[in-house]
Amino acid sequence: MRTHAIRRVMLMTAGMTLLVGVTPEIAIASGGGGCGRAVTDDDGTQVNIRNFCFGPTILRVPEGETVTWVNRDDFPHVVLGANAAWGGYGKVRGGGEVSYRFVTSGVYPYVCTYHPGMIGAVVVGNGKPYGGAYTVTTNAGPVIPAESSQDAMERRVVPVAVTPTSWATAAWVIGLLVVVAAAIMASRRRRVQGTVTH
Repeated sequence: MRTHAIRRVMLMTAGMTLLVGVTPEIAIASGGGGCGRAVTDDDGTQVNIRNFCFGPTILRVPEGETVTWVNRDDFPHVVLGANAAWGGYGKVRGGGEVSYRFVTSGVYPYVCTYHPGMIGAVVVGNGKPYGGAYTVTTNAGPVIPAESSQDAMERRVVPVAVTPTSWATAAWVIGLLVVVAAAIMASRRRRVQGTVTH
């Protein structure tokens, strides 16, 4: 019976190690959007998504400017404005991009909902909204999706192959299966031992 308990602990430990140890999709919250770097602040029209980080963390643009987020990671990310007032839950695949045009002055924070701590902000104009802070967080707000030529092309093209699952995702699934199998085996042993002793 002691051998079974040791085997169960070893299986659960191996499963948890696979779940936690080799899953790079789980980013740790920190300054700079989970990548462990300091918060960056710059002017421009593009935010690069690299190593689970929005760069620059704070982007400053004039009113009416279109900002493009380019995903340089192999993993999908999301660009979603505060209170889901702008942006979207749709994935920005590795190598993909998404653009939004910022019409009104204000501060527009955003997150990747897949990765905790992955945050950024677009400061438009002087950062002071017209008519109060709530004007920049309404669903009818002044952020307009900007269609890129790549988006238009993707709608006309049907994918012919599915991209393979990354090793990290496979390791996570294997780890989960090991933990579930260990729990099932432990439950069955308890049931068998309960019927033998009674």
